[in-house]
Amino acid sequence: MPANKIADKTKEEFKLEKADYAILKYSSEYHWIFKDAQPTELTQAELITTEKILKDAIEKNNEVQKKNLKKHNEEHPEYQLTETGYELDLPQFQRQYLPVINKNGEKIIWLNFFCSHKAPVSDKNIVMVLDGGNCYFNIKINLTDKTYFELRINGYA
Repeated sequence: MPANKIADKTKEEFKLEKADYAILKYSSEYHWIFKDAQPTELTQAELITTEKILKDAIEKNNEVQKKNLKKHNEEHPEYQLTETGYELDLPQFQRQYLPVINKNGEKIIWLNFFCSHKAPVSDKNIVMVLDGGNCYFNIKINLTDKTYFELRINGYA
């Protein structure tokens, strides 16, 4: 079997349904997300890399949340909690991606997550809500250095 056939079998794919995500085009009206940025595109390979970084970020967040829950329950035996309300379960979310090239030439993506709504995700308007807890969160991923930052989970009213 030729070597490229083996590579084809092991080739990763970005597996989200098209109705569950949208890639937005950056414009200056999104200055509150990025300053001094230029719009860019995302490749299939970059979507796969983004997913790997994202899964790592969610795993680390959930570990911290579980430790905080355990600590809370140890310190407050009279007020036991079963969950933090800030753990994240990736498969339940729809997403919006906003990729840019920043002033340092790095490719950064702002990812916006919200609980599934059955309707296709808009590629025109950012979904924004106040509160809503862990049904809404966003994060930035730096594809240039393969890091994440600014994981922000909405609060509860």
